[in-house]
Amino acid sequence: MERIKTRTGEFFVDENTVLHVIMFNDVIVDYEDALDNFLVIKNITNNQPCVKFIDLLNKPKFEKKAKRFLENKEVQTMTKARAILTTNSVQKISLNFFIRFNTSNIPTKFFTDRDEAMLWVKQFI
Repeated sequence: MERIKTRTGEFFVDENTVLHVIMFNDVIVDYEDALDNFLVIKNITNNQPCVKFIDLLNKPKFEKKAKRFLENKEVQTMTKARAILTTNSVQKISLNFFIRFNTSNIPTKFFTDRDEAMLWVKQFI
């Protein structure tokens, strides 16, 4: 399995065809980083929508322009579902509550347990 590293994270597709996005420790993701990561994802998935496991345990920060880019329609269409790993239960609960009101129709759920996250996201393969 090919692993690709950028300035802000590591990306690979596992044997179950789940795309893993592992963000590096305490990075600040700017617009150029977000674009670079998006192009890596398009390349590694052969430009096909995929199921994503996103590891945010290292607490990356995203600049406003990077967030806007990641929310755009072209980027969103590359995602079938996403499980997002976070650092604590309070954050997980509040984010899962917030996501209910999100207008996106992409199944998304936050977790503190890696195995639970993988089990949940695999149902969308």
